[in-house]
Amino acid sequence: MRYRSTPALAAGALSMALLTGCSLLPVLEETRDAAVEQFGSALELERFRSQHVNWQPCYTRSEIDEILEFWHVDEDWQRNLECGAMVVPLDYSAPERERIQIALVRQPATGDAEQRRGSLVLNPGGPGGSGLDMLFDEVFSPEIREAYDLVSFDPRGVGGSAPVACHGTGEEEGADRWADLLAWDLEPDDLGDDDLRELDGLAREYAHACAEEAGEDFLAHIGTVNVARDMDLVRQVLGDDELSYVGYSYGTHLGSVYAELYPEKVGSMVLDGGVDLDVSPADTLIDQIGSFQETWELFVEDCAEYRNNCAFTGPDRATEEMSRILASLDEEPLVIYDPEWASEEVVIDGATMLDITMLTLYHEELWPDLSDGLADVAAQDHGRAGYFLGYLYVVAYGHPDEEFDEADQVNADTTRTAIECADHPVDAADLGTSDHRELLERGHEASELFGGLAVWPLMVCSHWVRGEEPPTGFTASGAPPIVVVGTVGDPATPYSWSQSLAQRLESATLVTYEGSGHGVYGFDRNECVDEVIDAYLLEGITPGSGHFCQPVG
Repeated sequence: MRYRSTPALAAGALSMALLTGCSLLPVLEETRDAAVEQFGSALELERFRSQHVNWQPCYTRSEIDEILEFWHVDEDWQRNLECGAMVVPLDYSAPERERIQIALVRQPATGDAEQRRGSLVLNPGGPGGSGLDMLFDEVFSPEIREAYDLVSFDPRGVGGSAPVACHGTGEEEGADRWADLLAWDLEPDDLGDDDLRELDGLAREYAHACAEEAGEDFLAHIGTVNVARDMDLVRQVLGDDELSYVGYSYGTHLGSVYAELYPEKVGSMVLDGGVDLDVSPADTLIDQIGSFQETWELFVEDCAEYRNNCAFTGPDRATEEMSRILASLDEEPLVIYDPEWASEEVVIDGATMLDITMLTLYHEELWPDLSDGLADVAAQDHGRAGYFLGYLYVVAYGHPDEEFDEADQVNADTTRTAIECADHPVDAADLGTSDHRELLERGHEASELFGGLAVWPLMVCSHWVRGEEPPTGFTASGAPPIVVVGTVGDPATPYSWSQSLAQRLESATLVTYEGSGHGVYGFDRNECVDEVIDAYLLEGITPGSGHFCQPVG
């Protein structure tokens, strides 16, 4: 099984946003918020607010047995996991018209009635990440699980929530051409103006085909503003007076939008891996490419200093050394075939290796495996390399024998694009060939390894359906204390973004993790961060400004 690097797949590692309540649903009083007046009649919206979720076990006994074959997950967690659904209006300005279903998942609190504090709503990021997948296995401390029902949902357009998927030929052709022209070893001078115009034409074809297939009206209502409105409806249907929320990466953008729209409905809010709300789409891409490069250099330093088996002498020559490794895999791909592990072979070429590397940079605890795997490839020991890289392949793509649902992948790719383009609209009239070239050159300057990913996302968004303009000037004025968690070595959401977000939100404070990775709270990655955030969520203790946590080990 070979995974080719495509525009959509690369965006999974390098997303253009990766960000990415005063209730818009009614309070039937004369003093109801003006936003409710704007977005439909109170009586229509009250019907959505008063619905009930019919919670049912997510998995049957046989399904749990099948899950346990492939994944080391907690059986009791799987057995107690509950799934449900609710209905929301597609367009809050016309709630009597089209309705869509939102899929929910819940892990009920384990504590007794006196310990329980209501629901803790989670968003994994993306954009386009599945909330249902986020609760697939245990997260957070036992104390948090005692106190809160852990609740997540697939945002509109994702997975079980009116999934949007586009199969336009433009994407397929664009993927092939993208792989040819924007390869990992791309130099900006390799692309002529005709090549850039061709790519832009394919992006336009894909955007138009997607609008025709999914529907312009539907795509126009996929953005984060409407997801925030849905989340406030989730809060009300769950019976919570205030929203307790933890969002990662793009989920920090969703949380910020919610806090801007509904500051008085915020209870506790943790934003881990913050997104800078003021960065332009082009600068967002360049910032992320630069952040991947910085985290890559941290990985190389860790490898050279602490690992006995390392292919790199240090950051200064790491790009050259990595390029040789990737080129060797293009000449002779690593083939992993072990019938006891998987029924079909796995093939890793240069592009796939770069994808695996980017995704592994998210998880500092996996760096030793990446160090070993790359060193063994450099030493042409493919047999030993397969041991380490096979594991990382599963982390990145899933087990080769696990049923691959192409529709799920298409949905994730399309939703990511739809949300990014809705939240960060790009005018095609303002983005010509010279702008594409400038962006390509800026990307290459930020990182010779990752810079080729800079062009395609903006090309697509410049031709995308325009929806409701997202709000700007976020301050979340009137919200209670909000905690932003920033990681110094975050490859996907630069630490500077978390700093900016904490400064912009009036009531926010910043907790800094001085390690690496993407998303730290609740995954047993740093005891200091977990303790600080647990105290905030359980006892209302807001950490002081400038709280720092050190990596351990």
